[in-house]
Amino acid sequence: MKAIKLGILSVLISGYLFSQDRPNVIFVMPDDISHNSFSYYKANGPQTPNIDKLAKESVRLTDFNVSPSCSPTRAALLTGRPSDVVGVWHTINGRNMMRADEITMADIFKQNGYATGLFFKWHLGDNYPFRPKDRGFEYVSWVKGGGTGQQPDYWGNTNNHANIWVNDTLVEMTDEDDGIKGAFTTNFFFNRSMEFMEENIKKKKPFFAYIPLGTAHAPHVMPPDARNGAGAKTATIENIDKNMGRLIKFLDDKGIADNTILIFTTDNGGGTYLRGGKGSNYDGGTKVPCFVRWADGGLGGDGKGREIQPLTAHIDWLPTFMDILDFNDVSDRPEKLKIRGKSFKPFLDLDPSNDPIEYKNRAVTINDMWTEFPEKYKKLSVKKDIWKGNMITHKWRLIRNSSESDWELYDVLVDEKQEVDLINNSENNGIIIELKEEYEKWWQLVEERSSEYTRIVIGNAAEPETDLHAMDFHGTVIWEQDAVKKGAKGSGFIAIEFEKTGAYNFDLRRWPKEIEKETTLTSAGSGKALAIASARIKIWDGDTIYVDETKKANLNADGVKFTLKNLPKGPAFVQTWFYDASGEMVGAVYYNYVHSEELN
Repeated sequence: MKAIKLGILSVLISGYLFSQDRPNVIFVMPDDISHNSFSYYKANGPQTPNIDKLAKESVRLTDFNVSPSCSPTRAALLTGRPSDVVGVWHTINGRNMMRADEITMADIFKQNGYATGLFFKWHLGDNYPFRPKDRGFEYVSWVKGGGTGQQPDYWGNTNNHANIWVNDTLVEMTDEDDGIKGAFTTNFFFNRSMEFMEENIKKKKPFFAYIPLGTAHAPHVMPPDARNGAGAKTATIENIDKNMGRLIKFLDDKGIADNTILIFTTDNGGGTYLRGGKGSNYDGGTKVPCFVRWADGGLGGDGKGREIQPLTAHIDWLPTFMDILDFNDVSDRPEKLKIRGKSFKPFLDLDPSNDPIEYKNRAVTINDMWTEFPEKYKKLSVKKDIWKGNMITHKWRLIRNSSESDWELYDVLVDEKQEVDLINNSENNGIIIELKEEYEKWWQLVEERSSEYTRIVIGNAAEPETDLHAMDFHGTVIWEQDAVKKGAKGSGFIAIEFEKTGAYNFDLRRWPKEIEKETTLTSAGSGKALAIASARIKIWDGDTIYVDETKKANLNADGVKFTLKNLPKGPAFVQTWFYDASGEMVGAVYYNYVHSEELN
């Protein structure tokens, strides 16, 4: 009798999933926080009553896995493909730019009739063709780089004081009438997201709102609404919670809460009870909370929260959305861009009889290497569930930190904190061999395009002026504005592509254009003065050097300008330097503004 009731319930839920008008989709993903950041998991941690309530009302994916850092998680989530396979295995040095031919979640939603919007942290490329508006997002409100205060961001931005790009218009952040005291980036981006939602509600158009927050990434500043006694990071997390409460109330007030798929997760481990943290391939770096609520679809609702135990990952959300919403993929998707994630829709209902064997048997490799080129066996984790009928009997994690380190094996079903290494237990030889083979298959996918560079396109009308940033130097780490203020020394090449043959103007600067009225090439600005006497630019491809030119600096100018003629259409590398009067390198060309003579 119990089995019969379960089957009827499963049919009803399945009917909900596929009989409704198209639901809206909201995906909220704060930065650098995890289980211990929410009072749902840690009662004496930050106080997050709105997120706690959402968790109780949601289907909770208890073994949801992401990459150990920012850009890789975003790349995998948006493509349904491993981050290293799409060209993203770092957060800087040009290795955070998702390859231009990749097909994104926004592309798919847009093709299927949804409005698409992004709010806050992109971190997958700041120039054409890598910007969010080049990747399927119609409404874009964002900060450049990886968050406020990073080198490509608008100069001087913090989470308390910022100028923010909203659909290519620079908007000063102010204290809005949003019910939360003071101006703060999280408030600002939630406000823009709700404006986007309101606009599309009026149009009766379903929307996909992607809200990857830049908070609570360091540096932490005290939000104006902080409670007494809370530290800056705790207060930032509690501010996120207030904004989640505002969002949920907005959905209720607009009458769309029940038919909105609302997902809340985080982008990597960052403070958790598990082993490891951000950057780690142990579960503390990769396993994060993930809640999904869609009452009209039979997923959660008041008093209907429940847990889903199977292994799920960031690469699975795109195929799951496509499955649940009956989306068409892009036509003629190339085999090299095949979606590698699996839909976990069958596991969301209450009928275990429809759970596919191929999903149960799959393994997931997660990795980000923070290197110039992929390195085999560096920072990897291969994850796999073992099933007996409808029960999970093991949750294996095969770990390796580098090519010089030993393999490790853990069963987190019984050893959640990964304290007991089972690699030397001969009973486990079969699973060890299997997981190593899975890694080799993954590595072949990565290796196929590992020598490629993601190239910023210069001279395209979609971006008349390109700002080449020091954060994107290959080989030199200059990723934050504090390094610019201090005059950090370094030079690295940037991979580019000229849209067409012709003349291009380069303006090599120490300070960004937004403060040019306050600075000169050699002034201290808000930091250290540099004794810049000359600048050099070199452009080449392979063994062919197109230009290698040095020019004296006008000390009272904002930059050193070069007009370079007859640069050929196609791929190239550009590298720049500043020198002092003795010919020693000084500082760096942190900002290099480029445009073609034709577009000028």
